[in-house]
Order: sequence, then C-alpha cells, then structure tokens
Amino acid sequence: MELWYKEPASYWEEALPLGNGRLGAMVWSGTAQEKISLNEDSLWSGYPQSHDISGAAEYYLQARRLSMEKKYEEAQALLEQNVLGEYTQSYLPLGELTLDMAHPEGEIQNYKRALELEKALSRLEYSAGEINYTREMFISAPDQVIVMHISADRPGMVSLKAGFSCQLRAGVSIEENRMILDGIAPSQVDPSYIDSPDPVIYEDDPEKKGMQFCAVLEIDSEGGEMKRLPEGLEVIHADSVTLFLAARTSFNGPFRHPFLEGRPYKEPCFAELQAAREKGYDRLLERHIEEYQQYFNRVSMDLGPGREELPVPERLADWDKDVDPARFTLLFQYGRYLLISSSRPGTQPANLQGIWNQHLRAPWSSNYTVNINTEMNYWGAETVNLPEMHEPLFDLIRNLRISGGNTARIHYNAGGFVSHHNSDIWCLSTPVGNRGKGTAVYAFWPLSAGWLSAHVYDHYLFSGDLDFLRQTGYPVIHDAARFFLDVLTENEDGELIFAPSTSPENQFIYHGKVCAVSQTTTMTMAIVREVLENAAACCRVLGTDQEFLAEAEEALGRLPSYRIGSRGELLEWNEELEENEPTHRHTSHLYPLYPGRQISLEETPELAEACRRTLELRGEESTGWALAWRICLWARLHDGEKAYGMLKKQMRPVNGSNPMNYQQGGGCYPNMFGAHPPFQIDSNFGSCAGIAEMLMQSTEETIDLLPALPRAFGTGMVSGLRTRAGATVAVSFRDGRLEKAELKGTMPQERELTVCYKGRKKKIILGKGMSVSLTEADF
Repeated sequence: MELWYKEPASYWEEALPLGNGRLGAMVWSGTAQEKISLNEDSLWSGYPQSHDISGAAEYYLQARRLSMEKKYEEAQALLEQNVLGEYTQSYLPLGELTLDMAHPEGEIQNYKRALELEKALSRLEYSAGEINYTREMFISAPDQVIVMHISADRPGMVSLKAGFSCQLRAGVSIEENRMILDGIAPSQVDPSYIDSPDPVIYEDDPEKKGMQFCAVLEIDSEGGEMKRLPEGLEVIHADSVTLFLAARTSFNGPFRHPFLEGRPYKEPCFAELQAAREKGYDRLLERHIEEYQQYFNRVSMDLGPGREELPVPERLADWDKDVDPARFTLLFQYGRYLLISSSRPGTQPANLQGIWNQHLRAPWSSNYTVNINTEMNYWGAETVNLPEMHEPLFDLIRNLRISGGNTARIHYNAGGFVSHHNSDIWCLSTPVGNRGKGTAVYAFWPLSAGWLSAHVYDHYLFSGDLDFLRQTGYPVIHDAARFFLDVLTENEDGELIFAPSTSPENQFIYHGKVCAVSQTTTMTMAIVREVLENAAACCRVLGTDQEFLAEAEEALGRLPSYRIGSRGELLEWNEELEENEPTHRHTSHLYPLYPGRQISLEETPELAEACRRTLELRGEESTGWALAWRICLWARLHDGEKAYGMLKKQMRPVNGSNPMNYQQGGGCYPNMFGAHPPFQIDSNFGSCAGIAEMLMQSTEETIDLLPALPRAFGTGMVSGLRTRAGATVAVSFRDGRLEKAELKGTMPQERELTVCYKGRKKKIILGKGMSVSLTEADF
C-alpha cells in the first residue's frame, strides 16, 4: 500500500499529496532542495456577494414559453442575455516552503521516495557520500499541523536553509525560530478560461478586501546551530531537524466578510505550534497514525498479486496488460486515502482538485462544479465506509439552501432552493456565464440542488439515522422538491416537465444550428423524479407533511416516461435530436442508471438495454472523470469486462509535462492523480466508487454480490463495504466465483434482506450485531 519512486518529482503532478482535510501539501522530495507546495482549504478569492439578477424570473418564464413552442435558439439567447451572472471565485495556493539542503560531497545514491497509504506518511531515503538521510512527513488531523522530521545516520550532518514563497500578496517575517508568511487573498480572480485584461484584483476598500491568511513554520533542531536570515531560517550541523507548520485564514463562514468579520488566524497557529512542539515528533506521529487508521483500516481489499517491486511509473507503463491486478487495489485505497485527506468533519468539501492546487488561476477555478464533479467526489463515501468524510458536503448543501432560496425566488418565482452548475466557498447559487453567448450549455442548469439532496438521503439509507433525516436530510430534500413542484409545467401531452432545460455541457443540431436549450432532458426529469420520490419517502418515514406528500405523489404520477430512440439508445432530450458531439464525455441521460437507481437490469430490462446501447454509441474513449463514470455505469449493467476496460484506462499514464492539455486522453499522472486532463480529483474518487460497484451493489432491500467481477480479478477479497440494506459486507472469491460472503447487520431493527448472486437470490434476516455467512452453494 505505497506509491514509490526512484527519482524526485520534477513537476507538480509527480509530487505526492498529504492532507488532513484542511491542510494540504504536495511533497517533491528533491535532494538538493525539498519543495512543499502548500494549501489551506478555506483560502479562496473574494468575499460574500449576491449575484441574483433582479427581474430574471420574467425572462425565465419567457424562455419557458419559447421552449414549449420549440423555439430553442431564441430561448437560449434570451437566457444567455438576461439570467446568467458572475462566475465563481477561485480556490488559491497558499505558498511554497523550500528547504535548501547541504550535503557532503559525493553522488546521491539509494534514492527512494514513497507515500505510505496505511500511515498517511511521506518517506524519503537516500545517501550522499557516506551519509544516509531520511525525511518523514505527515499532516496531523488531531494536532492540525504539518510535521517533517529530517535525520542522518551520523551526528551533525543535517544543514538546511528554509524559505517561503507565495503567489499572493504576502510578506515573510522572522521571529526567533519561527518564519511567518502573512498575506491577503485577492478580491477577485477570473476563471482561467476567461480572457481578462485584469484577471486578479486586490481592492483597497475594506468592504471589498479578500481574506487574510498566514503560514507559520517553527524549527526544532537536535544539536547544531540555528541562524535567522533576512529571508528565512538556517540550521547548521544538526543531528536531526523537526519542522512544524501551521496555517489558517480569516474565513468565518460563507456569509461573513473575511476582512471585516474575519476569524483570528495568527493566534491559533501559534497555539497549535506550541502544543505540537511540546508533544514532540514521536508522539505526534503516533497520534496521527492512530487517528488516521481508524478510518483507513475499515476496508481491506485484495484483487490479486501485484508488482510492488516496481515504482509506480513502471507499473503504469503496463496499464493495458493484465499483469498487475494489485494496482487496482492501490487505486481503490488511494481514492479512500485522498478522501480522508481532503474532506473531514468541519473542513470544506473536496473541490475539483481535492485540496491540492498550485495555480493562481486554477483550471475551472478549482471550484465546486456541481453538474457532476463535486457529486462524483462523494459517490463512494458511504459504500467505502467513510461516511464522516461526507459531512463537509452536507455543510455546503445546508448553506446553499440559504443562498439558493433567494435565487429560487428571484430567478424563478419559486419556493425551496436552487443551485446551478458552479459554486464556491461563498455558496454562489446563481447561474454563471456573465451573459456570454454560448454559455447556456453549461451555465443554465438549475438541477444541482436536486442532485445534492440525493446525497443526504443516501446518507440516511446507509446509516438509518432518523435524527439526521429529521434535522438535516428532510429539510434539504423538502426544499429541493418544493422548487421543482413550483416550476414544473404541463407539456402538450399533459405531462409535467421542467422547461427549459439543458443536458450538462452537451448540444444538439436543430434546424441546422448548434443548440443546447430544449424543452426538457432525461437527466433533468430523472433528478426531479428522484427528489420527489425521496421527499415522499421522507414524509412517510417521519410521518409528516401529508399535504406535501400528496402533492409530490400527484406530480410523480404525471412525469414523462423515459424514451428510447431509433438506434435503441436512451434519448437525451425530450425528442430525438441529432447530437452535435456523438462521443460527448458527459453521459448525463444515464443518471437514472447510475448514480440514480431508477433503471436496473431486473426492474427495467428494456431501459437497461437502452443504456447499454447508449454507452456503445458514446464510445470507449473519454476524459478521466468520464471514464470513471463509465466504470460505474458498466458495473450497474453487470458487465465486468467493459467496466474493467474503462478501469484500465484510468491507469493509462498521461504526460504531465503539459498538464493543461485538455485534448489529451484521460488517465493518470505519475502520482496517480486523475488526469482529465488537466488534474481533476473526481476521477480518483469515481474510480474508487466504480471498483466498489464491481464487487458489491445495494438498494434498501437487496445486496448484490460480485455483480461485475472481471476475469482479471479472478481471486481476491474485500471486507468492510457498507450497504443501503443495513449491513457491512466481506466477500471472498476464487477463480471468478463466490467463495464466501459474510454480512453483519448495522440497523437497530431486524429486517429481511435479499442477497443476490449471478441472478439467484437468498432471503436473510439481519439486525444490529447479527451476522450471516453464505457460500455459492447457498444460492
């Protein structure tokens, strides 16, 4: 369970990530110079602002009328000119810590750097001359500090100079054995894809200033001498050196001004450093590993033998050969590691890059892209036994319910709440695009609140936590449903639809022109259906809101059915339209297959076959995150070989020397970060979820064992996966066949469940503390 390499990182996508949910670091592990790229999850540009557009609702209603008349081009132009507002703000890099190392003369030998997933520990070993050096680094969640320990096997051989650099407005000061980076974030950072003459703006007006931030480094040396330099700190001839780094911002919530109402940010750093120094390196490491492993060790996996004797780049070079099934175990556990490292209770949710970003203007602002990417980050959270890491997303949703309530009222004359395809730390809920021609294809998509609400309902299903459902889940689901009920309109067949609508980032040909806005789409109506079904289920479970329940059930009975096209495919729009890009990366209309559960092989075989045909027509090449979605979709269709084909492509090495090459095919970088390209972490999380789906799937009442097991995973096991049916699952298999499954009940009340294997079924009774063992002979 380690990623290891024979050379230092030469670019960012070769460095190795550490994180505690809030603090992030990319470790380059150079010998002459160590470079640590730093992030803090609340460091964003901007401050709270309202971007709701007064009068937008009237234009929305006009666009709806035009779409119902099938004047799609006119509807799109109207929306783009009148209802699209400002872009989100940007997630920012904190800075870089550099350590210039002094070594005795001699060739660098025996080099090995590694990221140990089981300990969340970066480790570097090498020799210089006759001296053997070791660096260990981790980021502690219990103590909220970054810690690095540098040692040599002879006394007095550790010498270094430490310095900070930063792309933001910041200064460095030296106090005793501390080095302090203190700065302020920009008030505005335009997206990298916008051609702006002044893309990064710092305001002098206090009401428009961005958030303040600091990083504080403290050095503790064993032996040797420490010097204060104008630009940093120097340690000379120490036996060993321990570095402690703390960082904070003045962010005080999405609705408080970070400069005028900011939280203290320096004093907590000093307190954290003092507490860390008093504990010392060994105790800090012990506390870090113990806390981290309570999450990581919940799930074990073995998919077969591997080539662990090879460094990662050599293992990736054989991505298309069936010689190293253990690399998929590594990919799965790396996904779990990254989620633990980038999303913890009380932190910000994982963004497009988790918490790791080096760019002042990151790709797509490294924001919350909620037309799939943010949701994909959390697809596996419950199944892979990390429900706590889901919590930051719930915090974002709760806050979007506030800002999105205003947007629903102002933009749609509706109750409830709405959000569109982008958000940020300030909980922007309005459609972006800034009145740009052609932007509706991504910007006008008022469905994300609905999709996000499915996450809170899923958390309830996995946990059975009625208090959570009552206090958090149902209020969110109710308001997402309320918005949809208020905007649904009758079509010519008397059905209720959400109009106008787009299918995320895809377009069609209409009357010879490329267009994105139609009457409605399959994904739109799938999300509407799912939200109304979840809202109705909540009302029944909680015994509440009977009038609302009746309204939701009446609307559900009038939603249109899914339609199959002339090629046997599931239609993407409300009518059969020519696709502008037949191999488009988004497979949005397959939402009811995955992550939704409205289409299945058993319950809706004809629609499942249409989903299969759709995937065949879309082709087998795409971007990184889109390949991850296809893994999950093929797994839901119980096609292990197709899912495995997509999974292999996730391991395809991508040249990171040009990481901004959007046109290069998907795969992964040398550090196994997902390559869109550029880097997006959603493909890591989506692949992790997809592997879990290949081995086990669940509904509220069923558990499907090994539904999409490929031949390459002939013999192995997984334990600790969670289900919606109130059980954790351990399953072992040999030569592609079930060897043994053990199911342990997690719900307080006993319930009857159906366990499925290769189309055969077995009824069992499970309750909390109960367990059932099954073999293939039991089916």
